[in-house]
Amino acid sequence: MPTVLLYVALIAVFGVLLPWTKGLDFLDPVMTSAYACLGVLFAGPATAEAFAEKRPDSLKAALRRVAKAVIYGEALALAMLIAGVATVSISRGRRLRLPELDVLGEAGLLGLMASTALALIAGWITLRFSHGAARRALRFVFLAMLVAFYFWSRWLPDAALRGAALAAVISVAMLFVLRRQVDLS
Repeated sequence: MPTVLLYVALIAVFGVLLPWTKGLDFLDPVMTSAYACLGVLFAGPATAEAFAEKRPDSLKAALRRVAKAVIYGEALALAMLIAGVATVSISRGRRLRLPELDVLGEAGLLGLMASTALALIAGWITLRFSHGAARRALRFVFLAMLVAFYFWSRWLPDAALRGAALAAVISVAMLFVLRRQVDLS
C-alpha cells in the first residue's frame, strides 16, 4: 500500500501540481523532453534492486528483469507526462493542448534508450560489485544528469536523437559485459 501512495504522490506533484503552476510553459519542448526522459530515474534503481534480490542465472533472466524495470520506468514517465498534458489542457481553456509531437517522439526514444542503458549498467554493477555500489553509481549518474540539464537543458530537444544513438551503443556494449558477468556466476 505505501508504494501505491508513492506513485500517487509522484503523479500528483509532477503530473498535476507542477504542470498547473507552469501553465502553458509546461508544453515547452525542453520541459516535455525532460518528462519523456524521467523513466531513467526509475529503471536503473529497479534493476539494481531486482538483481540484488535474486541473482539471475541466465542472460535471458537478466534481460527479463531489465525489460521489466525499463517498462516500469517508462510507464511512470508516461503517466506523469499524460497527467501533465491533461492538467494543462483542463486548466487552460478546457481544450486539448499537445506538446510538439516530433520533439516528444525523439525525446521519448532518448528516454527509452537511456533507461535501457542505465538499467543494464545498474544490473552489471550489482552483479559485479554489489547493490550498494550500483546505488552509489546511479546517484553519481543522476547528479551528473542534473548538472548537465541545469547548464545545457535548451539543447535537450535538439540532441535527443544523438543521445538515443549513444545510449543504444552503450546498451549493446553493456549486453556483452552483462552476458559475460552472468556466465561467470
